[in-house]
Amino acid sequence: MPAQVSSPASPQTSRHQIHAKNVIIATNRGPVEYYLNKDRTLKYRRGAGGVVTALIEALHSTDAVWVALAKTEGDREVAKQAGDKRFQSPLPGKNLELHYVNVPKSVYHNHYDVISNQLLWFLQHYLLDATSGLPPVERLLSTWNHGYVRANQAIADAICAEIEREQSSSTALLLHDYHLYLVPAMIRTRVRSCQPVVMQQFIHIPWPELRYWQSHLPTDITSAIFNGLLGNDIIGFQTRRDALNFLEGAVALFEDANISIDKGTISRQGHTSVVRDYPISISVSEERRLVQSQAGKRAAHHIQPLLGEQTIMRVDRIEPTKNIIVGFQAYEHLLKQHRELQGKVNFLAFLVPSRESLRVYQDYKAEILKLVDDINRQFGRKDWTPIHAFVENDRTQALAALQFYDVLLVNPIIDGMNLVAKEGPVVNSRDGVLVLSRTSGAFQQLGDASIPVSPADTPETVEALYKALTLPSEERRRLSTLARQQVERDDLNSWIEQQVRDINAVIRQR
Repeated sequence: MPAQVSSPASPQTSRHQIHAKNVIIATNRGPVEYYLNKDRTLKYRRGAGGVVTALIEALHSTDAVWVALAKTEGDREVAKQAGDKRFQSPLPGKNLELHYVNVPKSVYHNHYDVISNQLLWFLQHYLLDATSGLPPVERLLSTWNHGYVRANQAIADAICAEIEREQSSSTALLLHDYHLYLVPAMIRTRVRSCQPVVMQQFIHIPWPELRYWQSHLPTDITSAIFNGLLGNDIIGFQTRRDALNFLEGAVALFEDANISIDKGTISRQGHTSVVRDYPISISVSEERRLVQSQAGKRAAHHIQPLLGEQTIMRVDRIEPTKNIIVGFQAYEHLLKQHRELQGKVNFLAFLVPSRESLRVYQDYKAEILKLVDDINRQFGRKDWTPIHAFVENDRTQALAALQFYDVLLVNPIIDGMNLVAKEGPVVNSRDGVLVLSRTSGAFQQLGDASIPVSPADTPETVEALYKALTLPSEERRRLSTLARQQVERDDLNSWIEQQVRDINAVIRQR
């Protein structure tokens, strides 16, 4: 039977069916995180992170193998026990087999902490400072070769082993994100020893124009990244602008390529890659189910006493790209400029710790918490605390709270998408208004349903918050309804369908 990929929001139909005998998913982080408790007993929990969350919700029922790097000590132990072969996923209701790949800890550190998170993440979010923080080119190339390249080769080897093990007439390989840019070309060079494979890779974060890559990275690394991705049959991005940046970059880098910007195709060395944008979304039914669950109702009961006459909210990972500091500064200025709002407009912030082993994230968290304390001391009184900050990873609590916002502030410096901007409108019950960065991926779909802001413009953000708080009820209802309908129309199910359709088109051509 062909493998099937479907969303939890709908039954399996032909629209969700990948017409390949074998489906392999490849990510940096696996869907299950194993850990050793105090008595060294092996335990597991569902993997964290946006990519894993989206894929687990999307892949409601699938005959698939999920290949990932062993990240934790528990992951490495499970991989060792499995003999670096596949094993059954323990997630209930998920028909997945897992293949966790062990690499030396030093290789993983160079790949994940240094190249992926300190270099590529900040570069692709336009936050890499060329004047500081970058090591000399020789050391950077060494870290690249002995970290990123080796980790990508290990994943490619494991994928080829899975393909050869299945000996299927056709395989669909779904790769995800910025940790695995080199894998497709590595597999493509071995495609004759592997079975026929159709490869698609989705990039969850922004894709800058080529000049930004070239102004920060050695030519060899930039070329290797573009060349690696061209091993795919389909390359997916969050927005049209991201896709165009990749296409235009390929035009400049590869004189031997035949590239059509209009068609979104790149033909080079006998292989054609199709470049598309697939704006990721959410499972509307799953978000609403969580809010209405017993856990959601308990969380809502806990949150309601903290609401003001009006309430501003934000939900973010503690991540410099999210621009949390400017959001709180805008609220501070709002209270200064409109004193009548003091004691009436509360700010609830749900902040999820992220990458706490990295110094830049430690410093950013400390700066946020200090600012929150400063604002509360400046404006707070016995019967009123301006900001309530929840620093924890409690998704159900955050979703339950989003029912009650009057204003949802989503002001990242830049984001691949930002799913909070989509979660809020589908669970909110108060005609809440979305204040949204023009530079978020979500703005492509929700710009007309929001009050737009430029993330660096604090005065504009102050004005946007005030406008959102004082809009007539008819306009509030119009904007909130428009945002909700947009997300309902282009939900997670739609995101899957678009990609499955294009994968099947390539399979038919073969």
